[in-house]
Amino acid sequence: MKRLFALIIFLAIILTTAPGWAAWTLTPSIVGDQKHRLYWQVVCVSDGAALTATDLVALMDSTLRERVQESTLLVMNVIPGSGSVAPDTTINVILGHSSTLAFYTATGFSYTANTVGNDLSEDYTIYPPVYSALYLTLNDIGAAGDTVTLTFECWIEEEYK
Repeated sequence: MKRLFALIIFLAIILTTAPGWAAWTLTPSIVGDQKHRLYWQVVCVSDGAALTATDLVALMDSTLRERVQESTLLVMNVIPGSGSVAPDTTINVILGHSSTLAFYTATGFSYTANTVGNDLSEDYTIYPPVYSALYLTLNDIGAAGDTVTLTFECWIEEEYK
């Protein structure tokens, strides 16, 4: 009987804390690609909490990874979801070469309208190159399922091989 009671308590704890185990879904993909230009995005679906520093390069397929690692980031656009996946609060974005070294930090992006043309050289004083990693950190934008899409325009110095 004690074992059954302990099992019931354990299952109750597991079932009430399981939603906290959810993780953000980050989906990077190419939007457009030309000789020296790359336009790519990452669709970010919230788990209802803040996104800790996460390496986007590690999530990319090999084609996108190769292109992004050859590039220099120029511009970022912030596109909040709409309808049932609209964020509930402003969006804060941190980009970095590591989980602790940010080269771009911006707060207060609209959660109801697109914010386009954000100059990624603003904090770094040059346009940041992408090395072996590109970390993204986001604040808690609202309920699980709320979405924001970040698009990036990049310059590629050498022609794609």
